Amino acid sequence: MPMPPKTTPTIPMALALFASRECRGIARALANTKDRHAGIHAARKGLRRLKSLLRLGADTFGGSLAEIEARIGKLATGLSPLRDAHVAATLAHHLAGPRPSAAWGDAITTLEHRRDGRLVEALHKDPRFLKRRRAVRDLGDLIERLPWRALKRGVIEAALDKQQRRVVTAEKRVRKAATPANLHCWRRRARRLRMQLQYWKRVLRATHKTAHHRAKHDKAATQAMSKLSDALGAKQDLRALRAQLHLLRKPAITAPLVAQIATELKKYRKL
Repeated sequence: MPMPPKTTPTIPMALALFASRECRGIARALANTKDRHAGIHAARKGLRRLKSLLRLGADTFGGSLAEIEARIGKLATGLSPLRDAHVAATLAHHLAGPRPSAAWGDAITTLEHRRDGRLVEALHKDPRFLKRRRAVRDLGDLIERLPWRALKRGVIEAALDKQQRRVVTAEKRVRKAATPANLHCWRRRARRLRMQLQYWKRVLRATHKTAHHRAKHDKAATQAMSKLSDALGAKQDLRALRAQLHLLRKPAITAPLVAQIATELKKYRKL
């Protein structure tokens, strides 16, 4: 008996499907027992992607989105200290090179102990991350009930244009005052736009739609936002590591390491 032909999904169906897949991916990442740190990092990234996808329908979803974003924020905030501790240790390894100095070796050991200690404490409070995984499943149920059918092409493209304007506004603030808060806002908005453009490309491919007049614009914007987001992220991670080293309260050991970080930060001086 021949199989029935697959039905091409509509744009709303594709968006809802990608949101559902993201939820399942986050749950799988939290269940990763082989490499807990990699799982936490993947879950954090998944939560950011999910939020960026849902924001494409912010005007349509209205108040229904508030509770969902609050739950996403709670999950992300709970994972942030674990992710930040892991990034600090990993970045320290990278800066130390294949043959770490005694100072870097001491700092790396301390950062790894702090990272692993935070993970043990988190797993003690939430064994196997079962509470978090259950929260993700509940989140998925709420997302399924959103009015996805109302997300037509014009709604999505208007949301992309709006986010593009938000990125430009954030950049102007940074040009006037490059404070950590302004830089963080710029990075967050650029990263969200990059994720949204990437999702939109996937949706168009899944629905067999063409990008029409937006094709070149979206491709160029995706590349620009990827480059910008990566650079701002690297700058933020370096600053975070510097803060972690200061917390060690060993200035005699960490002074040359902080100086090395300052040299690295000069690469991003124009940002």
